[in-house]
Parts: sequence; structure tokens; C-alpha cells
Amino acid sequence: MITGAQAVVDCLRREGIDHVFGIPGTMNLPILDVLRVTPEIRFILTRHEQGAAFMAYGFARSVNRPAVVTATEGPGVTNLVTGIGAAYKGYVPVISISGAQELWVREKDASQDIDQVTLCRPITKWAYSIPSASKVQEAVRRAFRVALAEPLGPVHLDASRDILLEKTESEPIAPQAYRPGSLPCCAAGELDRAAKEIARAKRPVLLVGGGVLREKALEALRRLAEATGIPVATLQYHPDAYPTSYPLALGPLGRNGYSSANRALPQADVVIAVGAHIDMFSTTFKYGLISRDAKLIHHSPVGTDIGVVFPVAQAVEGSTLSFIEGLSERLDKKWNWIDVATARKEWDSERNAFLNYDAKPIRPQVVAHAMREALPQDGIMIVDAGNAGKHMRVFMDTYQPDTFMYINDWGSVGAALPIAMGVKLARPKQPVMATVGDMGMMCNIGELETAVRERIPVVCVVYNDRGLGNERAFQKELYGGRYFGVDYGDVDFAALAKVFGAYGERVLEPSGVLPAVKRALASGLPAVVDVVIDQESHAPVVFKR
Repeated sequence: MITGAQAVVDCLRREGIDHVFGIPGTMNLPILDVLRVTPEIRFILTRHEQGAAFMAYGFARSVNRPAVVTATEGPGVTNLVTGIGAAYKGYVPVISISGAQELWVREKDASQDIDQVTLCRPITKWAYSIPSASKVQEAVRRAFRVALAEPLGPVHLDASRDILLEKTESEPIAPQAYRPGSLPCCAAGELDRAAKEIARAKRPVLLVGGGVLREKALEALRRLAEATGIPVATLQYHPDAYPTSYPLALGPLGRNGYSSANRALPQADVVIAVGAHIDMFSTTFKYGLISRDAKLIHHSPVGTDIGVVFPVAQAVEGSTLSFIEGLSERLDKKWNWIDVATARKEWDSERNAFLNYDAKPIRPQVVAHAMREALPQDGIMIVDAGNAGKHMRVFMDTYQPDTFMYINDWGSVGAALPIAMGVKLARPKQPVMATVGDMGMMCNIGELETAVRERIPVVCVVYNDRGLGNERAFQKELYGGRYFGVDYGDVDFAALAKVFGAYGERVLEPSGVLPAVKRALASGLPAVVDVVIDQESHAPVVFKR
């Protein structure tokens, strides 16, 4: 016989979980007590549950497998919600396991007692309150099964201390005995029809998304593109799904994307969306970047993603790899309708025109350019929401898959630091850098102490404009420049970093940005480079062609 808490941890071990993020509280302490004597699983104690949820997000997304976060009941769970919401919108398999009030005090308006399942239901694929120790292992098995079924996403479990301390029989069932390990292949008939439509095209374009990364299908995609000559654009959240350094890469589409992609895609008569969830920032949800006259072949591992924004000429559901390989087997034509190298050179000239290393205050474009130059090609960039992130996306050329991360379709300011920490724990051999604004850095700055204590050497570069640059841009664009509620005081984040025991450096001169970022990377410590930038240099917030 084992306790419910031991049953939880045994299930996590069988699933290969080696990190758990979170904060202990009265009702989840039984789980922590078991983790204490489970050396295979490293517990990362955070300063805030939101930080823990974002660390789990970064860990799970960087290795495309589940990550676990734990919190106590009530405010512990409400603090998790922002990170869990991000996982839901980004198709990230985060499993949250929280405490709940003991059974004997529920429905009595006890301290910290809320309906956590109802709270979590709209932002998870499944939320469940475990009613007894005998249901613990069944619930955890289902949690992993649901989280890993397409579309991937978070689940939430809660259980009270009395249930976690109750005894139950061990159920040592291996994961392969209760969930599939692969996706079904695309139907041959759908592939046949898609291939015939593409064969009739004069100007086809591949538009690729996160499915390519999740299924590690990049090499197959590269072979397909090079065999057919079809140029490749990416959806904005996944420029590394087909790295921008590849010869046929047009780059990311949409606002703050590459003009090489934004000019080519409207010319396409057939758009082949691969592993794609069509998002607003890539397409504006309107015809234009995708022509009204173009035929859209939309592939996704999950059918509910298909035809949501634009009607399709052919829907194809199934594994991304089988879709790409299926087209490779059926297409024997070669296209050469666009000079991708010339289009990319034109784009490089356009974005480099924004670089002015002599201008003071420092232009944010200079910071973004320096960060890309300093980060090795295998380095991973985590981009926060807001003005800073928009500038970084413009200059973030990618060389390898899984080296770029943004909070897909959620845009939660402040997520970048804890996400970067989760990524670094998952992939410790690769440099990890975060792009944050001064507001975003302040949101989860307590996790710097976590990074120092747990020896997680991530580098945060702060675009410090003493306020809300993104909202200034909106007020300038849409409200006649009537600024209100967007100014903060000046915070020296480098000095704060040193207080936490991290490396810190403040930059006031444009020539000092690149050397400072290189020194931060070389420090081997959690590091903050605080760059004081021009308040009036705004990335576009309204898409204009």
C-alpha cells in the first residue's frame, strides 16, 4: 500500500518527469514530502506560482513533452492561472497539480476554499478534483493522456491533504499501456487531392507552423522544399519551424514579420499550410496577405484548427510528418517563380536602415541587432510581449529549430524570464536569452533569486523605456499621441540584479550594447543587461502594407 501522494509521484516518474516547479502549501505538502526523497525529480522552488507555471511552460515547449507545476489551494491556484492560460493558447502540455481544501471543510466557506475545477475548466483541456486515493493514479494517467492528445494543452488536477495521505494500492502501469505514442497518418485520398491541387499551381508557397517543431519534421520539410523549389514562409510565432537562414526561407509572416514573406505570399495562387494554427498576427484574419483568389490547402494534426479563419480548398488531418512525406511522394514538379535570395536581401536592406549606432538615446533596433549577433546560432531566444519583443522579432534570424519562443496567442507581459529559466533547465547546454521590457522584467523579477539559487544562467536584456512602449505606440497611432497611464519611474535593473547575486550591467551608449550582452553570456551567471532606450522608437502596432 502507498499514499495518494506517493501514487502521484510514482506516476510522474513513470512518465519521465524529472522537474517539478512550484511552491508548497498546506494541502500539497504530502507531494512535496515524497519529492524530498525522490532524487530523480528536481523540485524548483519559485518565488511566485505564476513564475512556476511559466517555467513549466518553457520546459514543456522546449522539449515537446509534459512539465509539471504544483501549488497550494486558493490563491496558489489563482496565481497559476496566467501561465496555464498561456499553455492553453499555445498548445503546451503543462500539468498542474494543486492542493484543495480538506473534504470535511468544503462547502463551509473555509479559508482559501474555491471551486478550482470550475476556475480552471475554460483554460485547460481537462480539470478534475480527485475524490479519493483510489482514483489518484487513474486521474494522473488520464491527465497525461489528455495533455498529449492533439491539440496538446494543459490539464489541472487537485486533491486535498487527506486524500494525498490516504492509502491505496499501487498501479505500476507503463505509459504505453494507457496512451498512444504517435499520431495517425494523413488519409491517402486527402493527400492525393492536395497534391493534384498543388501540381496545378503556378506560384505555390508553403506556410508552416508549430506542428513541424512538435513532430521534429523539419528535415522532411527541408527536403520537400528543396526538391520542389517551393518557397517557405512561417507563421509569426514559429520562425524556427523553417529557419530563416535556409535558402528558400521567406521568413515569418505578418505584422513585425519579414517583408520578404509579406510581399511573396499575396502572389501565391496556392498556399499550403503545414502543421498550422492560423493566427491573427500572421494574417490579420483578413484576405490580403493570403489572396482571396488563392487556394488554401490546410493541414493540421487536429481537424478543429482547419477552416476556422479561411475556407479551404482541401483539408488534411493527421501527423505533420506524414503530410510532408505524403506530398514528397506525390509531387515531381519543380517551381522557380520567385528569387528568394533577392527578396531576403531587399528585406535585410530595409531592416538595417533602422540601425543607427550613433543615435542617442539608444534605438531598440540596435539592441535587437546586437542580441542576435551575440547569441550563438544554437542559442535560444525567448521573446516577451510588448514593444521590445516586436523589435526582436524583426531581427531574430533563426538557424536551428526550437531556438525561438514567444507566448503564442496570449501575449502575457512578464513571462519571458521564467519561461527562459524553464527552457534552460530543459536544455542546459544551449545559451538562453530573454528579450523583455522594463514592465515585463518587473512582473516576475523575484524569479531572479530563483535563478541564482538554482544556478540557472539565463541572460535577460531589458529594453528600458521607463514605461509601456507598446501602449504608447497604440496611443500615438490611434489616439493622436495623447499619452496617459504609460509612464513609470526609472529602475536600474542592473543594480537590482546584483542585489539578487546575479550579473548586472547598465548600458547608456549604443556602442556598449553588444559588448555588454557578450559579457553577460560569458559570465556563466543569471544576468541582466539593462539598456536605456529611446521612449519614442515604437514597433508598428497596426499592420500596413
